[in-house]
Amino acid sequence: MQPDPTANDGSTAPLEVPFDAPIATVWRGDLAESVHRGRHAVRDAHGETLDSLGDPSGYVHLRSVAKPFQGLPLVFSGAAEAFGISGEELAVACASHSAEPRHLAAVRSILRKAGLSEDDLQSGAHPPMHAPTAARLVKGGEEPRPIHGNCSGKHAGMLAVCAHAGWDLAEYRDPEGPLQRLVRRTVAKLCGLEPGDVKLAGDGCGVPVFALPLENLALGFARFGAGGAEEFPEDLLEAVRKVREAMRAHPYMVAGTGRFDTRLIKATDLIAKSGAEGVFAAASLGSSDTEPAWGFAIKVSDGAGRAIAPAALAVLAARGVQVPAEMRVGTLTDLHGKAVGRIVPAVR
Repeated sequence: MQPDPTANDGSTAPLEVPFDAPIATVWRGDLAESVHRGRHAVRDAHGETLDSLGDPSGYVHLRSVAKPFQGLPLVFSGAAEAFGISGEELAVACASHSAEPRHLAAVRSILRKAGLSEDDLQSGAHPPMHAPTAARLVKGGEEPRPIHGNCSGKHAGMLAVCAHAGWDLAEYRDPEGPLQRLVRRTVAKLCGLEPGDVKLAGDGCGVPVFALPLENLALGFARFGAGGAEEFPEDLLEAVRKVREAMRAHPYMVAGTGRFDTRLIKATDLIAKSGAEGVFAAASLGSSDTEPAWGFAIKVSDGAGRAIAPAALAVLAARGVQVPAEMRVGTLTDLHGKAVGRIVPAVR
């Protein structure tokens, strides 16, 4: 056991650390320089485990991987239909976008359609993830605003739900407010849990972040791939289908230029979403009874994002998912652009 660094009562609080295993290795020359450890789970929409590594029952914070779940109330609340939210706008509401012009235009459009403005966003500000856009902002003497944050689409969608329902806009981030309680119930429903089993903490953008077992995250994505589950009410089934279709039809809006999620969705029949601290999930849509939908979730234990692509692609390859060769090459370069190493999966 290790001490909980957040404990403030003067005691040493036990913190359970789930078992993990090597998932990616960094090679420099002929030596293994670093090893990233983690765990993963693959489940079908009925909850059967198809593959796993490490302890899939261990809790993980979903971070931005939860955004497709958090986007569902925008549809089943009736807000998307009432405000005429487009597929691109629905996709950006589920995105960790790069703040490229099309992303910002979609976020602004959601706000405008809901009778809101950028001033209503409480998502916090950081520089655009798209380097040329960030450079233009600096060159223009502008400071990053909340709309430039990668979570602004999610916040715009949440605000639209509140505007439609008549809930207090200023309190949309409140964990005990009507919106966040609805989102928590939705996450629990998708992932086969009771709301009380979904743990809460604070995310980087100020809304609640959810924690649940990794295998339940895989189940939630499997249900996205399958278009829902038998026990889902019709409005939730419709929301799952519309969010899934929006992400598939508009992969650029889910992340942005050169980003792993966008490239993977474009190259395959998957939906995919990355999150901070080395969390990633994807789902196959399934094509028949012999090829049912499945969901995949992975957590890199040390939070290193560089381990996600090689480890995830190795697991996906075992499921028969093919990607372009250039996506499978994890080359490390020096400051002169010369290849000096590689990062490869430790998962077989």
